[in-house]
Amino acid sequence: MTKAKTHRLAGLLFAFCGLFFLPPGAKADDFGKVVHLIEAEYHVHRNYRFLMSFAGVVVKCSHVGGMKTLKAAIFDEQHLDATELDSRLDELVAHASASGWRPLVKNFSRRRGEYDYIYAQTSGKDLKLLVVSVEPDEAVVLQVKLDPVKLSNFINEHAGEGARHGR
Repeated sequence: MTKAKTHRLAGLLFAFCGLFFLPPGAKADDFGKVVHLIEAEYHVHRNYRFLMSFAGVVVKCSHVGGMKTLKAAIFDEQHLDATELDSRLDELVAHASASGWRPLVKNFSRRRGEYDYIYAQTSGKDLKLLVVSVEPDEAVVLQVKLDPVKLSNFINEHAGEGARHGR
């Protein structure tokens, strides 16, 4: 067996074992469920997947503005106009409250076909936000975990910068 085949086989074995030994909650979180529903029901695929994964790694390493983790899925320039599916999206996002998420913002514009949801959840001293925004030609699903104290300090430090730079 060649070295490349051995590495490929080891990688597949590692990925296969990882799927079965992860805790049940780690396999499909609310972020993943919402993204999967949008992909399956609207028949679209995420854009910029590698870039969003890279952004998540950068945030995890740098903790900019108190942000600890970032998960993002962007569906850009795709056809998402299916009004009968919007009630299912509403049910799924509302079901997130059973997982401990509390609704902060729920906005519907039936005329423009826009649906926006923002849910929050506490995780120890941290705050987690789940943001879902669906429009007829794009959608964004975002989950962040942040430290509220560090975020407040970051905002206070940079509050007057726009005025100082002549903006």
